[in-house]
Amino acid sequence: MTMRVLKSVAAVLMLLALAGPALAQTAVPLPSDPAAMTPEYCRVPRSVFVDGSRLALTAKRLAKGDALTVVALGSSSTVGLNASDRSLAWPARLEGDLRRRLPGRTIVVHNRGRPREDAEHMLKRLEADVLALKPTLVVWETGTAEAVRQMDVEAFSAHLQAGIERIAQAGADVMLVTPQYSRETARLIAYQPYIDAMNAMGARSDVLLFPRFEIMRHWVESGQMQLDSLTPAQVAATADRLYDCLGRQMARVIVYAIEPDTAR
Repeated sequence: MTMRVLKSVAAVLMLLALAGPALAQTAVPLPSDPAAMTPEYCRVPRSVFVDGSRLALTAKRLAKGDALTVVALGSSSTVGLNASDRSLAWPARLEGDLRRRLPGRTIVVHNRGRPREDAEHMLKRLEADVLALKPTLVVWETGTAEAVRQMDVEAFSAHLQAGIERIAQAGADVMLVTPQYSRETARLIAYQPYIDAMNAMGARSDVLLFPRFEIMRHWVESGQMQLDSLTPAQVAATADRLYDCLGRQMARVIVYAIEPDTAR
């Protein structure tokens, strides 16, 4: 990849957050009814979510009345790149939406993202930063750094496998989160081999997959959101909207994997 392309990729990734009309920076209280809480621009048809895996360990612990402890492991978007405040990153949005969907439960989501980190480096800090928190569920967002740097796909798969096995040994479930999407970055970066590796890993290990790439592509192609050519003035509001929508959809997928008969 040439230096010119790398600079273009970096510029697009700095703006990547989805767009639309400028939004107010103050949070708006959301309704408590899960069926009414998803704005039109966040909605995704059930057909996009092709994974039927279940979060069996999480369901069992919730059935016993245990707290739901989630650890978000990832890179720049997990940290909350470009959000108006880091407290508005998707892990915080996920926590709020899970609490609305699972009322009466004790739910905590810990953010353990680090900018520009790949799966190999996340694996090295898995024990101290993630498993030490005794999670019920680890939401592992990865693949973007590898795709941007054109890293070895087989090595990426090996790191995923090692991490999934160690998390399972610690008694927690895993949900893998694929890279982000925009038309500009998709033209410049070969994401698909890494997404294919994550899909294969999920199927082989029966691990739940959150198809963020496909979800964001649906938002763009349906006209619900705009990814590209953001002005500097649009970036923070756009990032806030993106993380809000991702948090809502992640909560939807998690609850469906726990309680498929009641999730909406």
